[in-house]
Amino acid sequence: MLFTLAVIVAAVFSSCSDDYLGDLTVPETETMSSGTWKVTYYFDNGDGVSNDLDPYTFDMQDDGNLVITGNGQSFTGSWFIKSSDDDPAYDKEIEFIISGNKDMDDIDGSWLIAKLTETEMELLDDTPSEELHLARN
Repeated sequence: MLFTLAVIVAAVFSSCSDDYLGDLTVPETETMSSGTWKVTYYFDNGDGVSNDLDPYTFDMQDDGNLVITGNGQSFTGSWFIKSSDDDPAYDKEIEFIISGNKDMDDIDGSWLIAKLTETEMELLDDTPSEELHLARN
């Protein structure tokens, strides 16, 4: 079973975008999302492009634990993937459960997965006011 999952993920890993996310199960999307990611871009409609999150690295562990480090601090929480019910244009969402400071409050909550590849993850707020881009670290 695990080998089959690895083969399926490998087959779509290099060209997965939201078009392909509908073909993936939630566990397959979780497998693609786990790992270490670095914030490369954060946009908040109220404040425009912000560098506040640039120092942070996301360690999205296979067991659903989340460790975010940056600015000399470390925060722990959890993450999971779910089917999207917020916007019919997006098949999957990622939920971050994290707190600790204003930056973590900005990240906390549900994000639509707009793009997911082997090296990139682009997330949108369910209202188009925020955008978070991550790159595989």
